[in-house]
Amino acid sequence: MKRPTTAHEMQNENNMILRGQERYNKRNSSISGSQQEIPHQELRKVLPAVSGRLATVIAEEQTGVGRPKAWAEVLTGLDTDIIAYIGLNAMYDTVVRLNTLTQCMLSIGSKINQEIWAQGLKSYDKDLFKRLEKQVTRDHSSERYRSKAMRIIASKEGYKGDTWDKQTKVHVAAPVVNSILEVSNIFDIYETNDGSKTKRYIGLTKEAEKLIEDRKLEASWASPMYGPMIVSPNKWTSFDTGAYLDPMVAANVKLVRSHTAAQARIIRSHFRDGEIPPYVEALNAVQETPLKINKDILEVVEWAIQTNQVFSKFPEVKPPKIPTMPDEAAKVSDDYRRQIRADRKDWWTKKRECVANLAVIDSDLRTAKEMADYDQFFLPWSFDFRGRMYPVSHFNYHRDDHVKAMFLFARGKKLSADSEGWLYIHLANTGDFNKISKKSLNERIGWVEDNHDKIISVAEDYKSTFDYWSTADKPFQFLAACLEYKKLKDQGLDKYVCYMPISLDGTNSGVQHYAAALRSKEDGHMVNLVPDDKCQDVYQVVANEVNRRLTKDGSEEAQRWLEFGVGRSTVKRNVMTYGYSSVERGFGDQLIDDLMIPLRKSVAYGQIPEHPFGDKREQERMARWLAKVNYESVQSVIKSVSKGMEFLQAYSHKLASEGKPVHWTSPSGFPVVQRYTKFVGKRVKIFLYDRELKKLKQSRVNILIEDNFSHDKRKASSGIAPNFVHGLDASHMHLSVLLAKDNSIEDFFLIHDSFGTTCDQTWLFYDCIRIAFLRMYKDQCVFENFENEVRDQLENPAEDLPAVPAKGDLDIEGVLESEYCFS
Repeated sequence: MKRPTTAHEMQNENNMILRGQERYNKRNSSISGSQQEIPHQELRKVLPAVSGRLATVIAEEQTGVGRPKAWAEVLTGLDTDIIAYIGLNAMYDTVVRLNTLTQCMLSIGSKINQEIWAQGLKSYDKDLFKRLEKQVTRDHSSERYRSKAMRIIASKEGYKGDTWDKQTKVHVAAPVVNSILEVSNIFDIYETNDGSKTKRYIGLTKEAEKLIEDRKLEASWASPMYGPMIVSPNKWTSFDTGAYLDPMVAANVKLVRSHTAAQARIIRSHFRDGEIPPYVEALNAVQETPLKINKDILEVVEWAIQTNQVFSKFPEVKPPKIPTMPDEAAKVSDDYRRQIRADRKDWWTKKRECVANLAVIDSDLRTAKEMADYDQFFLPWSFDFRGRMYPVSHFNYHRDDHVKAMFLFARGKKLSADSEGWLYIHLANTGDFNKISKKSLNERIGWVEDNHDKIISVAEDYKSTFDYWSTADKPFQFLAACLEYKKLKDQGLDKYVCYMPISLDGTNSGVQHYAAALRSKEDGHMVNLVPDDKCQDVYQVVANEVNRRLTKDGSEEAQRWLEFGVGRSTVKRNVMTYGYSSVERGFGDQLIDDLMIPLRKSVAYGQIPEHPFGDKREQERMARWLAKVNYESVQSVIKSVSKGMEFLQAYSHKLASEGKPVHWTSPSGFPVVQRYTKFVGKRVKIFLYDRELKKLKQSRVNILIEDNFSHDKRKASSGIAPNFVHGLDASHMHLSVLLAKDNSIEDFFLIHDSFGTTCDQTWLFYDCIRIAFLRMYKDQCVFENFENEVRDQLENPAEDLPAVPAKGDLDIEGVLESEYCFS
């Protein structure tokens, strides 16, 4: 194991700068640096060719007949090595993120615009540039707002420069994209059509895809800017501390991502007189948790990739066999032929997704292996604008199951007879076979004891038992827990040291917060705020209501759904998102994503013979049909949510009508600012290089232009419920961490409404979570607080708006005795 030092961490952060999207500003480092700085030979080789082609294109446009196009005037005199790097980096990043051609061109145009503007300001006044750069970096987290603020301030100092609109960015990006397409054999443009809309994406050529599949095209060309740290992050002592040690990296990491200037001002005021706000103390405690890599799970993830395993939500890296037309195609129906053609188009999209998945996984594995060399590492954290806490590093445990399972605590703890049961409960929860996670804590422990031999066999040979553990609810986390269980049994309780994080998850936290705020006993009981001998399951309650309605309906659609089977998993996401303003249309989209598409995947990979709901058109129809039933069922089962949402939406809509964002303070003191502006669409005509025709071809891209003076009332209304509730679950986490810290808990493993700590301190954290929840609601009404703050922002504070919904008779103190509200 390497001993982490500050010097090592500074070197790592320096590498982040070299790898990151802003690397092009470091000309010498990024263009002529070492093999490590530009790790892939193919991309390194094409950069000069792209640069040369760009120089030629610009020169030809300048010396041709007629007036040169505007983009040629813009690019003349720029270092084409830098512009070529910007284009290559943006195009590869677009491939990995599955972004559109338009997004790619806007990214390229924005970065060129920033480069030109910065060069102009430096030439105008170098000292002014340095001063303004420091100021806007302090005040704004997003690149867009920094650029805008810097231009405004610089203009007051006498320097204006050019601020490009989206149309200009697209026009300037076009020759960069065309040069890359023309002289390299790495990128291409492809189209998808969902029946109503055609979208164009940047993809890889077949040759480049082969390089990735053979692990010869490293994802580090587009490596994330921010990674884990091997020493404890800097404490947040101001809005601009930045967590990282290197000032250049830290300057780009703000306490709140995507913040507004108003929100930043309020938070800065909270830091006055050297005080650290309580919510920031919670964030500091979380990022001080030392972690380590679970090398056993790292090995299994590598094996699953190398052997092309397809299961659960594990990302596919090999596409299925391409659909083919039957030999006697003339004998099949027109509908069947259309479906085959549509399936073949989907196959090409799936292939590109697989390539992107492989690039991301390779990047994750590389980072995991680097961190595995150390006995501990850390994740720096920041807030979103609602107060939710997120790791800054792209490699973090908020990701998919296979990534989350790679994380362990660095500080292992011995267990007592009292705490041993939590390892069993965690094992049962992650497996969740036959929905054991909805049984009592003792039943979960009993399940582990009853399945002892099977669990041990999984730990002893993950390959031969793959067909079992891969069907777990969280396969890799379940496997990790099986391995820990075996260690416990082999070593005995007296010697065993546990590094496994144990998580306590809320029962639909959205409904929990609505029910607690409005004292709804009925809804509170369904989400376990009311003490009960049995663990309540709101998803099953809704599923039962859906099945009752299907049985009563008697239609052909209802019969098909009854035959297929509608269970809690079918309605779970619909129920989860209902309190976040999800409506019937959204329910249908979720059913397509969560049910219809996975079933298509099972058909494609030969796991089932045919899709139970027919072709794609019929699948969508049936999903939309069930969405209506689900929506009506959720509304009839959960009463408090709709009342709370209607109240919040009325106030948000009124402020948006006055052209104002919504400000409110969460129970932990975090200031939330919701601001949505409108966008209008515009078509831009350009010429794009066609690789098949080997010439430029007229085309167009669609862009959205932000209207900063027009507030989007629709988004303000639909966004307020999820933002308000996310602010509440964020506050609950802040307060739980602070209380836990006061009780000597120092290791945290947190994901919004999932509270994790070491196994030996889980009982203590169990109590802290409940006490913090009670304190949020016992002596205050969060809806009354919201109303008072919003009325102060209105032109007429006495405006006739809905009153706070009436309260029910829920005894909020019952949460202290509830075994299952967070389990």
